[in-house]
Amino acid sequence: MNAKIAKTVFISLLVFVPSFSSPQVQKGNKYETWLKEEVSYIITKTERAVFAKLESDRDRDLFIEEFWKQRDPTPGTPRNEFKDEHFRRIEFANKVFARGTPFQGWRTERGRIYISLGPPADVQKILSSDAYPMEIWYYSGNPAYSLYSTFRLLFYQKGGGGNYALYNPIGDSPKDLVGNPRMVKNSGTFPMEWDEWDIGAYMVLRDLVSFEAADASISLIPGLSGFQNRLQSSMLLAEVQNYPQKKVNDAYALDILNHKPSVEVSYSVHFIGNQNAMSLLQDPAGRFFLNYIIVPERLSLEIYQNKHLADLRTTLRLADPQGKTVYQQERDIPIELSKEEMKAVEKSSFHLYDAIPLVPGMYSVSLLLENTVSKEFTTIEKTVSVPEGNPLWMSPLVLARQIGRDTSAAGASRSFQVGRLQIYPALNNTFRKQGRLFVFLQIYGLSPALKDGGVLEYFLFKDEQVVQSSRKNVRDYEGDRDFLEELPSDKLDPGTYVAKVVLWDKGGREVLSQETAFLVAEKAFPNTWVVAQANPPADDPYYSYVFGTQYMNTGKIDKARAELAQAYEKKPESLEYAVGFARALLLTKEPEKARDILLPFGKKDPANFDLYEVLGKACRDTGEFKTAIGWFQKALSLKGNIVEILNPLGECFMNTGDKELALQVWTRSLEINPNQEAVKKLIEKLK
Repeated sequence: MNAKIAKTVFISLLVFVPSFSSPQVQKGNKYETWLKEEVSYIITKTERAVFAKLESDRDRDLFIEEFWKQRDPTPGTPRNEFKDEHFRRIEFANKVFARGTPFQGWRTERGRIYISLGPPADVQKILSSDAYPMEIWYYSGNPAYSLYSTFRLLFYQKGGGGNYALYNPIGDSPKDLVGNPRMVKNSGTFPMEWDEWDIGAYMVLRDLVSFEAADASISLIPGLSGFQNRLQSSMLLAEVQNYPQKKVNDAYALDILNHKPSVEVSYSVHFIGNQNAMSLLQDPAGRFFLNYIIVPERLSLEIYQNKHLADLRTTLRLADPQGKTVYQQERDIPIELSKEEMKAVEKSSFHLYDAIPLVPGMYSVSLLLENTVSKEFTTIEKTVSVPEGNPLWMSPLVLARQIGRDTSAAGASRSFQVGRLQIYPALNNTFRKQGRLFVFLQIYGLSPALKDGGVLEYFLFKDEQVVQSSRKNVRDYEGDRDFLEELPSDKLDPGTYVAKVVLWDKGGREVLSQETAFLVAEKAFPNTWVVAQANPPADDPYYSYVFGTQYMNTGKIDKARAELAQAYEKKPESLEYAVGFARALLLTKEPEKARDILLPFGKKDPANFDLYEVLGKACRDTGEFKTAIGWFQKALSLKGNIVEILNPLGECFMNTGDKELALQVWTRSLEINPNQEAVKKLIEKLK
């Protein structure tokens, strides 16, 4: 994204960045290679987060040195056997597992397992005209890391060629392994979700290919080969994924971050101040937007390949009066300037504009702006109240130095844009002597009498004395909601003033008023350059989705359902909108509809955790417990063992009569989070 330099004085650079498209800056240096390729399978989340906060190459080199020391089995010797073995495994994977695929060997499933677990104790290769090529790898595991003492992993070539995939007895089935399965009717012996092709494929494996392959298609744990034991296999795969991270105590990484003077990376020393403006305004469609501008004290840019770069990230959180999160939005904003563009704005002040739609309610607003390149950050904390219904209400005043008109075709809206009117608020309400002074406000719920006979009066006070005033009839404005007035300011001396706007009725009674202080200064202002996030066009389903999500989190389920239904109906191909609508349907006790909406996405198998979670809950609520088990297992395969999935999975096992598996699942859930009284009671009943 290249910014374009404008030729105006007030706005030196204006960049509109769509919020729904945020390309990332690719650095491609040796540290990214180390992080994303060399140690991607063995680094812990904590280590990764700390490494991302390091500022200098020296700090990164020190961290990498300590990273390998923590894994060295013989720290008193000059050789690090773990490191040597790790790179030997990568080299082997690249030589052996890349054959017949477009990927480097370390990127393949076999490469990942080989690097993570090491060479298997034995490998059985299966080549048959009745099945796709397969390999079964046998391992001896360590129960201390939740691995069975003996287990096996089954790899197969999808469609008979290319890369080998890792088989999951829950997410996959025997027909994935067999090219031409038979059709065999389910006699009740096989899993309910298996169709006649799955059963026939299993029998082909058992009778014509390899009993070991047939057994592994059901269970990856020898000795636990019944169909009811497929859950343990899926849980095993989740543990295999986390195995390398469990073998190291990553507390040292936080020690590097917080205590060692040689690595000064704590975010606390990188806080910078800011100027900001935040206003609640209504768009022509009647939707409220929280508009804001934030101007950090400085914007540090990194030079890379003759480009000046910054990666900005905003995290805006809305919370209700009880502190519950109502909505959270993260946006990545890449900045890339050429040498010429940088020269044009280097003495200008950087302004970030953005806006977010809000449903009625009272919120605390927390905004975090981070520069991930320099590790600098700044924050805003505000409280905002969005009126409900159509009350008679006047917005707080917005004072501006400049007003623009959007002459483009109607479409995306931006912060402080109302229709075609673009407002550029004065930060800290500070104006230059001889500059221009605009006052903008909105009034909602005007009665016919006020529209026809109401009067707006504008006052400027200094030291509680009126220094200027003017009046205008409400009916003389173009509309009856948006009111913009330029006040004479050329004779205002430097000092502090108060601007006040009063709405009078026809009889001269005060109906509404708002006021705000401002400053007139002698000093000229620096030029500004602006990055403005663009919201989608007014008819985009994005707004229904955001409003529906906010309504759902504030407990207004019926409104949430209506908004999320509208988002889904306008864009039914969107997985995000479909999942959002399905969540609302579960809350309104419509699980059948939620299931039917999501099943087409499930058949495409997009490897999406939210999809699998909601599909699992929908099937659970419709009584399709065995099907729900399959979806929950897919969810676990993506994020490992988490209580949000384990607990409803246990419910499903109980409802299928498998109390032993329910006990296993709930016991694992309690190990992860011991503070679950309801789960404890369920386990006690089973025991």
